[in-house]
Amino acid sequence: MDNIFNLEFYSMSSTRDPLTDSQIDQLDAYLLSDKVQEEALDYIALHGYLCALAISPEPLAEEQWLEQVLAETPVQEDSAERHEMLNLMRQEFVYLRECLESDQDIDLPCDLTLELDEEDDCLLEYWAQGFMELIFSQEDAWFAQQEEDVAECLLPFMLAAKLDEDAELEELRHQPEFCQQLCEQIPELLQDLYLLFRVPADKPKGSFSGKKGQGRKH
Repeated sequence: MDNIFNLEFYSMSSTRDPLTDSQIDQLDAYLLSDKVQEEALDYIALHGYLCALAISPEPLAEEQWLEQVLAETPVQEDSAERHEMLNLMRQEFVYLRECLESDQDIDLPCDLTLELDEEDDCLLEYWAQGFMELIFSQEDAWFAQQEEDVAECLLPFMLAAKLDEDAELEELRHQPEFCQQLCEQIPELLQDLYLLFRVPADKPKGSFSGKKGQGRKH
């Protein structure tokens, strides 16, 4: 099969059902195990990455995104377990893409907050890092058109990911109530970005006035 990203292939070969809790636990355990590279994304970051992939204005070959997710080149599908895990990733991607295409809200696998949990982790930060990892690998495509609108939509993602030294973002992080408002808009902004790249004449209707501007294992 041609290795160029093919939506028809994904639609025919992958179920569109969301992963079950058991499948998510199984996939996360695998991604956190010594069966993958230390730099591989965990499930939370994978979900963010796949959300960005489903939104992306530029198709990406499956072999390329799997290499980014697993930090492995080339990705080996050399066991029944590995085959099953890759199929779960494919299923998750197809489901997320279907949600965006049908204007269905995507439930993030983490709370929409920058507050630390009982283990002193911020899962939204890991999710956002996965999301931004895909964008950084396709930066030219994401900002080729309507750069200001894209940057405005991405403000909460950048804020949550904590990947830069931007003074304005650092200042915003000292405003917890405003940060919370921005984080709560992330599911809506997923749809806004998806539509922005496909209906460029319509500016996303984000409800905040923004400023322009890797997972647990990293």
